[in-house]
Amino acid sequence: MIVRPTRDGRVRAEFDEVERDMLAQLTNELVDLLTQTDAGPDAAADPALPRDPALERLLPDAYREDADAAAEFRRFTEDDLLALKTGNALTVARGAADGSVVLTESEVLPWLRTLTDLRLALATRLGIETDEDEGSDAPELAPAKAAYWWLGELQERLIRALEAHAG
Repeated sequence: MIVRPTRDGRVRAEFDEVERDMLAQLTNELVDLLTQTDAGPDAAADPALPRDPALERLLPDAYREDADAAAEFRRFTEDDLLALKTGNALTVARGAADGSVVLTESEVLPWLRTLTDLRLALATRLGIETDEDEGSDAPELAPAKAAYWWLGELQERLIRALEAHAG
């Protein structure tokens, strides 16, 4: 992966084939997670319906101490939030598919949001709760752990490239 600022204030990101494939797979999985049938506000209204723990982490309750207020808030906001997150993920998938993308500052933001969502979903699967956690060492989770750290590096490089223009 190569991420660098351009002379005209944009950010260029280049990915090799393995990285493109990984971004495509991860963003497709994120879109699947965000569009699963139990993701909508009706599911929030019925706590008996199962929800994926990663989805819970991506869409936390706005009012943790008041279940009724949280359900009401979710009912009015969750569809829009799911649409925004899905759209951001699709933007990343399309951009990464070409292997090279040049982004303005405003175009980098959906990437950063999606990378955060991907890392949160992976962190849930890996048992990472805080910055100090290393997550599971189970061999079958090694690819997910590598993806988690790689996404963090990509996120950091995008931010540094943006800061290069601001400074």
